[in-house]
Amino acid sequence: MFIATVIIPTLIAITYFFLFASDLYVSESRFVVRSQQRQDSGTLLSTFLQGTSFGRSQDDAWIVTDYIESMDALQELNHRLNLRSLFGASKSDFASRFPHPGDDASDESLLLYYRNHIVSVIHDSTSSITTLRTSAFDAHSAQLINENLLAMSEGLVNELNRRGLEDGVRYATEAVRAAQARVSAASLALARYRSEQSVFDPDRQSALALQQVGKLQDELVATRERLAVVAAVSPRNPQIETMKTRQSVLEQEIDTASRSVTGRDAGSFTSKARTYEQLNLEKEFAERELASALALQEQARSEAAKKQLYVARIVKPALPDAPVEPRRLRSVLMTFVIGLVTWGILCLLLAGVREHTQE
Repeated sequence: MFIATVIIPTLIAITYFFLFASDLYVSESRFVVRSQQRQDSGTLLSTFLQGTSFGRSQDDAWIVTDYIESMDALQELNHRLNLRSLFGASKSDFASRFPHPGDDASDESLLLYYRNHIVSVIHDSTSSITTLRTSAFDAHSAQLINENLLAMSEGLVNELNRRGLEDGVRYATEAVRAAQARVSAASLALARYRSEQSVFDPDRQSALALQQVGKLQDELVATRERLAVVAAVSPRNPQIETMKTRQSVLEQEIDTASRSVTGRDAGSFTSKARTYEQLNLEKEFAERELASALALQEQARSEAAKKQLYVARIVKPALPDAPVEPRRLRSVLMTFVIGLVTWGILCLLLAGVREHTQE
């Protein structure tokens, strides 16, 4: 029994680990996943939110960790480096190769082999530092796998940032487009009305017309005064008829200019001002709405930018200069110790059975 449980397993372990076991090189890198968002820690509300589920999670590195161990990452890495060839029969011993003796070469088996033999991801929640270890049968492949996984993780974070930015500003962008369309429609309506009514600004044009009426009234008053003086001094003066004609013309011009400003017909500036003010007010409202939408869009971009994640490399993937695995002597000693423990347990069980049989 001692030979079967201790000697033979130890000899097998010595034979395998010192004669057949392939060297494994391990490349290690460390990184953190951070955000540019800064929370105001000086308020009780922000402190409360950070301590509850409503606050922003500080473990964004779990996103990258789960991705590295996922089937998507495996397929992308296999497409880049051809893992089946790197860990195939020509590269390693019969117990370390992929697939293992008796196993199939399916993607699920490769994923299990990938998680157990190629990649190890350890995330420290206290320091938020993630350690990535990759193993291969040569040093260059181990470093190359580690570097590609980091690059793929950065690509994943960039894609998440892009989607977050698009989602964050989508509604603000739609509001800006709607406001721009409203401003354009209001401007076109106002321009069309100006062209059809031959009016630019009824208020300004009314002011100019009233200034002209004022001048005409001053001239009319002066004409009446001269007419009165001439009629009193020389009733038969031939200029009296001319002055009366001038007075009549001035009165007609004043009446025409006044009707153009305050008349009830559709051609007066007063009637045109109502429609003009409505169109102009609609344009002003649309412009204010556009300015507000642009401000909201900029604010949305700023808020989305604060939530952007990025992968910061602390330790770059190193090129190992010596194999780390397998630890041959330790593995043989563990096999020997386990065999001794097994032999001891079996001896106790057999002794108990013999004692029970003798009784």
